[in-house]
Amino acid sequence: MKEKLIKRIKFLAFHRASSQMEELFQRAIRRLDFENLSEDDLKAIRKVMEEHDRTLELYILKGENIPDYLKRGLKLLNLLPKT
Repeated sequence: MKEKLIKRIKFLAFHRASSQMEELFQRAIRRLDFENLSEDDLKAIRKVMEEHDRTLELYILKGENIPDYLKRGLKLLNLLPKT
């Protein structure tokens, strides 16, 4: 199951609608140590990857209120805006 999640996450990171978000996610994915992530961690990251780019831009780049269901994934990706 972990292998499928990792493959899906990588696919979603490298196939974004926005080139800005694609670049941001590609850098974040390259820094991850997938072997040391739990299945729950990977599911949290997948939730982020499945969000629309425009929505993510509001959260990551503009600092809008981030819903709880995305915070863990963004933190794991090191994309949680500093407050």
